[in-house]
Amino acid sequence: MKKRIYIYEMDCYKSASEEQLQKMRIKPERYFNLEGLPSEELAEKLEEFIWERGKMLAPSSMASEVTYYNNIREFLSDRKIQSLDAREEEKIIRMLKGWMLEKGYALSSKKYRPAYDKVGIETPNIVKHMKKFLKFLEEEDDRDEQEKDIWTLKNFDFPIHGNPIKNTETLNFTGIVQPDIREEVKKVIFMHLKYAPLGTIHSEMIAVKRFSKFLKQKYPNIKSLQDLERMHIEEYLIYLKTEVHERKNYRSDLCALRRVIEDVGNLYERQCMSKLFLSNDFPSTPRHVFKFYSDAEIKRLNEHIFKMDEQICRALIIHQLLGTRISDTLTLKTDCLSMRNNRYFIRIDQVKSVTYEKSISEEVAQLIMKAIDYTKERYGETTYIFAKKDDPTRPYQYSMIQNQIMKMIRQEDIRDDNGEFLKFGTHIFRHCYGKKLTEMHVGDWMIAKLLGHTSIYSVHHYRKIGNKLMADETRAAREKMDMILLDIIEGWDDYEI
Repeated sequence: MKKRIYIYEMDCYKSASEEQLQKMRIKPERYFNLEGLPSEELAEKLEEFIWERGKMLAPSSMASEVTYYNNIREFLSDRKIQSLDAREEEKIIRMLKGWMLEKGYALSSKKYRPAYDKVGIETPNIVKHMKKFLKFLEEEDDRDEQEKDIWTLKNFDFPIHGNPIKNTETLNFTGIVQPDIREEVKKVIFMHLKYAPLGTIHSEMIAVKRFSKFLKQKYPNIKSLQDLERMHIEEYLIYLKTEVHERKNYRSDLCALRRVIEDVGNLYERQCMSKLFLSNDFPSTPRHVFKFYSDAEIKRLNEHIFKMDEQICRALIIHQLLGTRISDTLTLKTDCLSMRNNRYFIRIDQVKSVTYEKSISEEVAQLIMKAIDYTKERYGETTYIFAKKDDPTRPYQYSMIQNQIMKMIRQEDIRDDNGEFLKFGTHIFRHCYGKKLTEMHVGDWMIAKLLGHTSIYSVHHYRKIGNKLMADETRAAREKMDMILLDIIEGWDDYEI
C-alpha cells in the first residue's frame, strides 16, 4: 500500500488538457497522506476511494479534495476510529459534527446564489466528503429493488413515467422514520410507479415524509398507518395550519397523503382507512394567478436571449412561438415536422398528457429545421432536437435552461415594467400565448386545441387577463403570435437563427 498518493500520479492528471492543468491552483506535488491512520483496513479503503475519485474528477477538483481529506484523516485519528460502516452514516456524521465543533469548524455556511438573488445554507465540504466516502463503502446490495430503502429507478423492469427534462434517478424512503410505515408506503409507491407520473409519486413521497415527521413528534407510539384514527388526522390538520409554514395551501399535499393511506387500507383490507379523511378537510383550490409579460418585457428579455448559445436561443424562441409547456418544447422529436396541403404541421408529444398536431407557419418550421440540422451536425441521429451535450440520448434539462436565464437576468440587469428584476418562468410564455389568442376572439375549444388542453376548463383563466381585440380566425391568431417574435428576430441581422 502506498503511503502517499500524489496528484501527478492520478489518471485525471495524466489525461488532462493543458487548459485543465493551467487551472490548477495547487502544485501537482500535493498528495494524499495515508500515514498515521488508526488501522490498515481504513487506510486501504481510503486509498481505493482516492484512486477511484482520481478517475472521475478534474485534477483541480482532486487538488481541492486534499484539504477535505486531511480534515477527515485528522477526525479519524483523533477519535481512533478503526473502521467505518456505511449503514451507520447518521451516527458517523453526528460524531464528525461534534469533532468539527471542538475544532471550531462551522457546521453550515451561507452561499449567495446570484441567479436567484438568494442566500442558501450549504452543508460543509468536510461532511459532504465523508458522505461520499461512506457511499463508496456501501456493499453491493443484491436484494430486490423493492426491498431497499433507496430505489434506483433504472433497475425496475417496467417503464417509469418520468419527465425527460428532469433528472430523477432514485426514490429515497429513508425520510419515513417509522420502519413499518416505510414498508407500507413502499408497497403502495411500487404499485403507483407502474402507472402514475413520477411527479405524482414525488408529491406522495413529500406528503408522507411530512406526515411521518408529525407522527414522530406528536404520536411516537404510532408504528403503522393501520393504527391511525380520525383524531390523528384532525390533529395533523391543526399542525399544518399552526406549525408548518412551507406553503400557503396544503390541498394537493393532503390529497396525495389520502391516496397513499387509502391504498394502504386497500392492500391490507382495512376499508375503515378510507373514512379517515372527510371532504371538508381539504382547503379550497387556491386561486390561479396567471403571470404574463407585456410586449415590452418580452422584447427586453428576447434581446438578451439572442446573445445566448445559439441552440438554447432557438429552443426558447420556438417555445414562445408554439405556446407549449417547456417539457413539450424540450422533448420535440427530430421527426416532429410534416407537411399536408402545403401547410407545415408539428407533432407535439406531451409529457403531461396526449400527442397532438397543430399547424405552424413556414418561418417557424424553418427555425425548427435549423435546430434539427444543428443537432445532426454535432451528434448524428438523435431522438430529441434539443439534445443534451454530454448525453445526446437525452433532451436539454430544464434546470440548465432556468439557471442560465436567471443568471443572465441578473448580469444584464433586465427589469420588468415596474423596475424590478424580471421574474422568469417558461410557463409565463405559455400564458402570454393564451392571452394573445383570447384578445383575438378565438373560440374556447380552438384555444384549448392550440394549447394542447384536453378540455376548455383552463381557458377562462386566459380570458380574465386579456383585452378584447378584433380578429376573425385561428390562422390569423397563429400568424399574429408568430409575427410578434419574428419581428424581434428580424432585427438580428448579424445572427442566423
